[in-house]
Amino acid sequence: MDVIKAFRPYVTWANARGAWPEMIFSTRVRFARNLEGFSFPNRSEPRQLAEIRRLAMRAARESGLFTRGHFIKTEALSGLEKRFLVERHHVSHSLVASVLASAAAVSNDEDLSVMVNEEDHLRLQCLTAGFAIEEAFRSALKLDEALGRALPFAYGAKFGFLTACPTNVGTGMRVSCLAHLPALSRLGSMAQVLENLSHLGVTARGIYGEGTYVLGDFYQISNATCLGRSEEELCQNMDRVIRNLIRQEIAAREAMLKGRLKLKTEDAVYRALGLLKHARSLSYEEFMQNISLARMGAAMGWDMGLDFSTFNQVTLLMQPAHIQAAAGRALTPEERDAFRAEYTRKKLG
Repeated sequence: MDVIKAFRPYVTWANARGAWPEMIFSTRVRFARNLEGFSFPNRSEPRQLAEIRRLAMRAARESGLFTRGHFIKTEALSGLEKRFLVERHHVSHSLVASVLASAAAVSNDEDLSVMVNEEDHLRLQCLTAGFAIEEAFRSALKLDEALGRALPFAYGAKFGFLTACPTNVGTGMRVSCLAHLPALSRLGSMAQVLENLSHLGVTARGIYGEGTYVLGDFYQISNATCLGRSEEELCQNMDRVIRNLIRQEIAAREAMLKGRLKLKTEDAVYRALGLLKHARSLSYEEFMQNISLARMGAAMGWDMGLDFSTFNQVTLLMQPAHIQAAAGRALTPEERDAFRAEYTRKKLG
């Protein structure tokens, strides 16, 4: 639990700043980078991976961007600590499942992080609240430039930055927004929306990224490829895509407030709020389903008793590893669901 105790319960990047906080939970910009002279992680010898980790962690420490930050070797983590860091979006499932010499550096405010020896030698990212692509890009670029001055990034004149996966070659940059789209989901429109996104070179994943499923109507929307456009062009394209998604979600919410749908929507929202306030056992999936409806109700102007920063913080705190961290001990699934229900009742007053 030592690593967990080092992190504050309040998460800065979930404080509902930025534009459209009722729809866009957070924005992330991530760069994939590799070191010249070393094989990609899946082809490197253990001694090479250990050297990459040493160089990367030293560069992060000396960058000045991780003052009072967290420097973590993944093999030293317990299973609970690994899940906690995944839930905070600082590391991936792939990194913590790896048996390679891997690590992570996380800034004190938790807006910047570096994964070492995941699919690539380095994954550099900035997380910021709300819809803030330009802000996240500038911060991630600052981190990229700081580490690039200390480390020899693998770069080819023809293709750009060289990466383990061909879809990341070029800029190596992914721009993503965690979007809450409950009205489009409830109206049965998401299949068409996702198909349209694929034609725009954009992909949608679950709340924890690649290989994860959708919870609480949250979709991680990001560019699918990194080659053929500059970083600025990728940012501009994602900005257009997200703004269009916001317009579609607004139209869907307006449709749900008309005619017979209004009563059905209002009933669903207030039933969800009642369950959250009074349930004695709540699975994570059930919590996410109902907090999604309550959040949508607040966005529609109904009094749910919470602002969007509180919605965001509660959504993070009710994740399985965070529940056990709050309890201060390992819990059985039944104990976890009971603790989550009690914790939710306290948070909702």
